[in-house]
Amino acid sequence: MNREHPFGMPIWKPALYKKSRSVVRKANRALHSDPTSSPELFLHPGNILWTLIFGWWLAIVMFVISLLLWIIPPDGPKYSLVLRELAVYLLWPFGRYVERIVHYVPEEQPLIMPHDHEETASEFDHPRPVRKHKRSWRKSLVNIITSGPTGWFYYLAYFTIIGPLLFLVSTICWMCVITIPMAKLNYKLARHLRRHPLALRFHGGNPALHVTDQQHMPVILLCTYQAVGFQYYKYTYDGINIMFINLLSLVIFVIFDEYVLRKHFPDSFVASPAFVFALSLGSVIPLSYFIGMGVSSVSAQTSMAVGSVINATFGSIIEIILYAIALMGGKSALVEGSLIGSILVGVLLLPGAAMVSGGIKRKEQKFNAKSAGVTSTMLIMAIIGALSPTLFYQMFGSFELRCDGCPETADQAAITGNLACAQCHFDQMNPAEDPVYQNKVKPFMWICAIVLPSAYIIGLVFSLHTHVDMVWKSRGPEHEQHTAPPNDQPSNSYIQYYQKMLRSYLGQQQQASKGDQANSLKFSQSDPSLNVSGVHPTQAPGAQDQEGSESASHPIPSHPVVILPPKMERIKDDDDDDDDDDEEEEAGGHDSPNWSKTKSFTVLFACTLLYSIIAEILVDTVDLIMANIALDEKFLGLTLFALVPNITEFTNAIGFSIHGNIVLSMEIGSAYALQVCLLQIPCMVAFSLWYNWGKEELAQYTFSLIFPRWDVISVIMSVFLLTYTYQEGKSNYFKGSILVLSYLVLVSGFYFIPTATDSSVLVGFDPRTLSQLLAYQQQQQ
Repeated sequence: MNREHPFGMPIWKPALYKKSRSVVRKANRALHSDPTSSPELFLHPGNILWTLIFGWWLAIVMFVISLLLWIIPPDGPKYSLVLRELAVYLLWPFGRYVERIVHYVPEEQPLIMPHDHEETASEFDHPRPVRKHKRSWRKSLVNIITSGPTGWFYYLAYFTIIGPLLFLVSTICWMCVITIPMAKLNYKLARHLRRHPLALRFHGGNPALHVTDQQHMPVILLCTYQAVGFQYYKYTYDGINIMFINLLSLVIFVIFDEYVLRKHFPDSFVASPAFVFALSLGSVIPLSYFIGMGVSSVSAQTSMAVGSVINATFGSIIEIILYAIALMGGKSALVEGSLIGSILVGVLLLPGAAMVSGGIKRKEQKFNAKSAGVTSTMLIMAIIGALSPTLFYQMFGSFELRCDGCPETADQAAITGNLACAQCHFDQMNPAEDPVYQNKVKPFMWICAIVLPSAYIIGLVFSLHTHVDMVWKSRGPEHEQHTAPPNDQPSNSYIQYYQKMLRSYLGQQQQASKGDQANSLKFSQSDPSLNVSGVHPTQAPGAQDQEGSESASHPIPSHPVVILPPKMERIKDDDDDDDDDDEEEEAGGHDSPNWSKTKSFTVLFACTLLYSIIAEILVDTVDLIMANIALDEKFLGLTLFALVPNITEFTNAIGFSIHGNIVLSMEIGSAYALQVCLLQIPCMVAFSLWYNWGKEELAQYTFSLIFPRWDVISVIMSVFLLTYTYQEGKSNYFKGSILVLSYLVLVSGFYFIPTATDSSVLVGFDPRTLSQLLAYQQQQQ
């Protein structure tokens, strides 16, 4: 798999570079549609739901404020008119449009005003930079002060009632996801009402009927026809899916719930331990997603060496923090179950789910079995290093025979006449009391804990330094001329690697863009009364010769553009306020990352800090949860604590598999299992040694490489099954289902493991009790 993905590099499905996304373009077009002269009311269910939930009371509030403004001189009627029209618009905005009156200054060069400034650059093959005009708060304050008494009252109502209500509705619609157009509509309305309220007009019908003065031409700002769209679950902002953005609010609420609500309302359902525990587990998902995005963004902008260090440091930071806090809380069984569960998830469940999801769309996917053997060999070595202390201790350690139902005293045995116990089994001694463990196993365990990360470092040096030319060698002859020589900077090859990962998505996106352009051109040609066109307007004198070349070098935009009249050549506008919206649509090319290094590191450290708080909440509430449900602490770690932090890994693996890249899907699981064995396990051994230094070594506060026999058997069988699956080099839903079913069988075995009872005793009595029993037997004889 080194040909597809180098060892030690993060694998990430979401795009790390700026690109134009079809779902974002659809959201922008839904907000900046073309007005129509049709009398249709657009009675869609989502539109009616908007009026019933938000529209009616927003209209009433705006109408009441308009009545109050009407009596305030000197500009009360003007402000009142704007708010009355706003009230009608908010009641039913569908099919209506918001326009702004702008002033024109004649110049020699005509102007094309697109509906959405920020979209234009992203639609051309050669993107041009987009200027951003940001109004300073000082200038806004000056405009408010000079607006007069009516303006003062208006802005007082805006900052206390109008603005907060619109932002509240925008937030609710944003959290609902399917109402993204209405969220953006209310947000932009709030901004326009703050910056230029008197320049706004709200109309319905053909905009050409409302043009009366060529010196004050209207510019259409907003126009929408539908409030709901079920495709917006794929909407992204700054490269982040909206679902994960919305889940960040869950993190803040969990912290507020634990440290505020739980203290003041301890008996409420919101502050109950089960509710806090469930929300804490859910809040792990967005934090792990943002940490993964930050790791991949930093790695894509730095050299491969720095990227591998960042991946090794922050790639497992979520689990290491959780396990460290759990060990300090005396929950070593939880840590042990989580680590074993993570290995089973990465080896069985994750690649199995990827094969099943990919097999639904494609009957069979092939991959290079020989290159897959590299990962298999590394995984077998990791298992050897992690499980060797357990096998060593099973062979040479001290054992005890523990029994249940034995007579407690000699008198009781004399009365019953039976010295036999009900049930007996062999068990290992307490490691703190076993001389074999203290003198032999512990040094061997420390050697294995040192060897495991050393193997990880050797793998990094091999794939990123000494054999970098072999790792990055292209397979196809058409790529050989583009292959970077060994002396080139590794960061260039690394950027090419991320571009290679996104190649399949770019092809699909180009097809979607062509379809959008064709639909837009067809729409503009079918209704010439809208004064729209897909070509450039008449150029200034002397520029006609350049029109042909310019048209040939730039494709038709995916949305219609409004051509202003020739006399109105330049907008005199210092309040250009739409340029900084939807920055993810700004064309930066695939060599322009979504996140800068500063932003990526800030996100990494912020999410790490938040997760340390969430991990402490999880550990504090887990005891209360286990007291109410019949689940073992280890089984809880084997399932929930091993699965929830890996939700993003599952989404990435399934996404790669559905798009035909089963190699990366399987590599995600193997790479995670390798990180567990080569990094997380040694880190927990080192943390346990540091935390117990100079203290009495108690089992519940210690993590050692001594696992129960069922754990060892499960891991070995899982790795064997995955390695056997790799041999044929083919993937289908049958093999995936076998892996998933094997995972279910092994996890079920963990659930039915019998727990040791407190009444079990060691075989062998106190010497005085034993002498009494022997004397009793002699008397009977």
